[in-house]
Amino acid sequence: MRQRTRKTLLGIAFLLPVLVMVGIFFIYPLIMVVIMSFQKWQVLGGSEFVGLKNYADAITDNEFWKTLWNTIIYSAIVTPMIFVPAIFLAVVLKRTSRTTKFFRTVFFLPYAISFVAASYMWKWIYSDTYGLLNYLLNLLGMLDQQINWLGSTWSARIMVSIMVAWKTLGFSMVILIAGLQGISPSLYEAAKSDGATKWQEFRYITFPLLRPTIVLALIISVAGSFKAFDHFYIMTHGGPLKTTETIVMYINKVAFEYYNIGLGSAISVVFIGILLVISYLQLKAGGLSNE
Repeated sequence: MRQRTRKTLLGIAFLLPVLVMVGIFFIYPLIMVVIMSFQKWQVLGGSEFVGLKNYADAITDNEFWKTLWNTIIYSAIVTPMIFVPAIFLAVVLKRTSRTTKFFRTVFFLPYAISFVAASYMWKWIYSDTYGLLNYLLNLLGMLDQQINWLGSTWSARIMVSIMVAWKTLGFSMVILIAGLQGISPSLYEAAKSDGATKWQEFRYITFPLLRPTIVLALIISVAGSFKAFDHFYIMTHGGPLKTTETIVMYINKVAFEYYNIGLGSAISVVFIGILLVISYLQLKAGGLSNE
């Protein structure tokens, strides 16, 4: 019993720094956001309890629904851009060798770059006056005039999504490779002895056993796309005509530009609820939820 108690206390001691950090930087801010969502919160001065008024204002706010719809569209565009090539690359690079290690590093390297740096770099690439993309297309004789890649609604959404896919593809690939390496090679050997094709191996062995990993990677990716802020803020500023303004950009504008922190907090709480519902639906669709 003493040895078991000692191991338990040792485990708690190792976990304590992490628990303190989570409490300070996640749990406490979350509690404060919920509290502020029920108040008319003054930046300088006191606060006034207003009940559900902020939530009523958030739900009836047309701009809230517009930015939520913009975020959903962006997520629907960028998710396939990330996962289709990520699954392909994970299958190709799952075996460990010098060559696969090199290419894994090449595809993962952009993930080490911050979104701010990547956004400025790709904004320069897309520039209609001095951008690299227009220059190369002109050099190849494929363009007669400069194109403002971030100047129209769908073009801006697609171009920003390409940048995000370039940056985060390697992270999803690494997660999927870890899942693939957890599948026993004996299953593939048995399938080959039964005359299974590569497609049949993928359909009946790889995909079913990789499904929990795919769902995990999807939840991380979709949650990340719903929290999009800095790349749109830098590359499009929410334009043209606010069609690339995401819900997090709107929360930032309401709370720190309009100084309506109570309404911004209420929108944040509603947004967290939406993310939880989407994550649950993904678990349900992936067959990982029993409820």
